[in-house]
Amino acid sequence: MSKVIDDLRIVEDIETSQKSGKKLFDRVGGRETVLKVHTIFYDKLYAHPWLGQFFHGIDRAVIETQQTDFMSGLFGGPKNYSGRMPIDAHEHLMITEELFALRQELLRSSLEQAGVSEDEILDWLKFDAAFKKVLVKKSLDDCRKRFFTDQIVDIPKPHEVLLKKA
Repeated sequence: MSKVIDDLRIVEDIETSQKSGKKLFDRVGGRETVLKVHTIFYDKLYAHPWLGQFFHGIDRAVIETQQTDFMSGLFGGPKNYSGRMPIDAHEHLMITEELFALRQELLRSSLEQAGVSEDEILDWLKFDAAFKKVLVKKSLDDCRKRFFTDQIVDIPKPHEVLLKKA
């Protein structure tokens, strides 16, 4: 299946997740709220003993701004994002079902902490979940380098690292 077809299916999933006539961007409080959620979210991601390792060497301010721009556009706000689509930006990362689920838990917690209402949390999580099918991989064979110099990133759970050392 091509990346373009996968991206189109994500767009279809997002469009069908919108239940009301008002855009999610407006319902959550605009860019200010989206940025607030991402600030809290990346606090959690960078501090997490497993997920944080995926962000080693990545400028946090840049990734927060990119994520805010990307999601704001998806939610019906300004289309300021000009980076890679998620499937291309994450193709070198071994993202498992477990990692994706853990990330969703931290996102939900961040949304709650930011004061987003339950209805908007559910819609936000639907938008986010629409990317699962193109981000989650079954094996390292599903990963691809983005650049010649890229490394495939596969970070084991911290307790698994400790067991291997013993």
